[in-house]
Amino acid sequence: MPSEVTRPYALPKLPPDHIWVEPPDPAAAAGSDLVAVEHGDPFDRYIYRLKNVVFQGRTAQQSVLIADTWNYGRALFLDSVIQSSAEDEALYHEMLVQPAMLRHPSPRDVLVLGGGEGASLREVLAHRSVRQVTMVDFDRELVELCRTHLLRWHRGAFEDKRVRLVLEDARAFVARDDGRYDVIVIDLVDILEDMAASRLYSRQFYTLLRQRLRPDGIVVVQGLEFSFSDDRGHAALARTLRSVFGEVHSYRAHIPSFLGAWGFVIASDWVRPLDWAEAEIDRVIAERLGDWPDHLNGGFLRACFTHCRATQFALSMPGPLLDDDVVFVPPPDVEEIVTGAMVFPVR
Repeated sequence: MPSEVTRPYALPKLPPDHIWVEPPDPAAAAGSDLVAVEHGDPFDRYIYRLKNVVFQGRTAQQSVLIADTWNYGRALFLDSVIQSSAEDEALYHEMLVQPAMLRHPSPRDVLVLGGGEGASLREVLAHRSVRQVTMVDFDRELVELCRTHLLRWHRGAFEDKRVRLVLEDARAFVARDDGRYDVIVIDLVDILEDMAASRLYSRQFYTLLRQRLRPDGIVVVQGLEFSFSDDRGHAALARTLRSVFGEVHSYRAHIPSFLGAWGFVIASDWVRPLDWAEAEIDRVIAERLGDWPDHLNGGFLRACFTHCRATQFALSMPGPLLDDDVVFVPPPDVEEIVTGAMVFPVR
């Protein structure tokens, strides 16, 4: 048993649904060599220290690791790339799902592509207006593993009577589907260089998707890594969506377990996020969700759509679109020429 921590101050009272939990003791991990190595970056490798492995193996589609980490709680890795963790998945999934759901006047029919953990499903089902949500994921075995081991993610969402679970390729489903949706949430793998995966990010795919939307429909896409130093994939995604939709807007949030900023894109023919006042966002959240969100409020959401000058420059640059069966070759980096010492002040 860990020793009790003595503090020279009294802990404040928490709301009824919260408890104090001591952070992990670093000494407890000192002798453990159990790690997961993250391969999402082509150059760097990131190591997550593990308490224990819950599941490790392969489905017919991909390698799967579900493990309890020291810093981020339980985490899901697919093909050695972290997908979500208990500590911050609520932030990721709120940011992916709720801006579109809250902006739509009355989302009734929703399509979720990917999202095997069931957390995107959970966020959609929090809305009373939803009468049906169709979730499409190609990996049946992964969905079952998540249902078994990631209860904190889905909270039993798979059992909701409003859910229609379709286990097939998302592109094939969209091509044959004749449904119409108010909101479409895309929570798919994020590898543009993979030819099969890139067909779920292409101009042709978004054109198909547009046909599944009602006139006031909204699409939201998980938008890859997104910062001023890692923007080329996200910028290509946003450009591609702009070739299909009239209003396309990038936003981002720092996801701690992802070790950086993660992007999202909201696309429609009418939504302009910065025209949505902070007080109005808070009013809609209170009316539709009450205290459900852990992170989202009006001020935070508006701030996520605000970008620094370098990021604005990257988003404004012309460049390649994402097309079927065309390998994404990112443009070269842009660097400012530094000629030597400056003369100060600058003016």
